[in-house]
Amino acid sequence: MEPVPCRIRYSMKQKQNRLRRALHWIQLPDEIDPHLVTVRLLGNESLLIEQHRGILRYGAEQIRFFTEQGVLLVTGKTLAIDRLSETRALIRGEIRSISFEEKS
Repeated sequence: MEPVPCRIRYSMKQKQNRLRRALHWIQLPDEIDPHLVTVRLLGNESLLIEQHRGILRYGAEQIRFFTEQGVLLVTGKTLAIDRLSETRALIRGEIRSISFEEKS
């Protein structure tokens, strides 16, 4: 009798957790994880967002980004997207706050 091949199927969340544990185990920085959003604030006038998944709302006082961790909300005055690519965005303006709205 031949052995039956066993395929284990992992959910996306399980795959992400396995990747994070592997990165931690081999002592690589979390920034390498392609599922984690990176937010870099330069003073209160520039904000670089990496690994976003798209823009949900865009206005001069509020910009909302979809990320793997939930919705990233940027508020301020005279906000403008200076540069935009598929996964990166550079925001300029008077940045007042940055917050996450967790996934439900």
